Amino acid sequence: MKISIKLEGYLKYKYSFNVLELNYPKPVTIRQVLKDTKISSADVFFIKVGDLMVKEDCLLTKSTEVKLFPIIGGG
Repeated sequence: MKISIKLEGYLKYKYSFNVLELNYPKPVTIRQVLKDTKISSADVFFIKVGDLMVKEDCLLTKSTEVKLFPIIGGG
């Protein structure tokens, strides 16, 4: 199954890719995908799979696109 990771906001500049595709032979959690791509969960505020906002423990069971949104700072 193919998992596409798409970075939004400043994450595009912090990490060396905008879109990354990973292949897994069996279902995988978003937490494991973040670990495999070396993306810190501290940098990620929202995770979207399709139109749904999910948590890191969401189990991905089919090929999909995961969008990662950064923590929004400001004052």
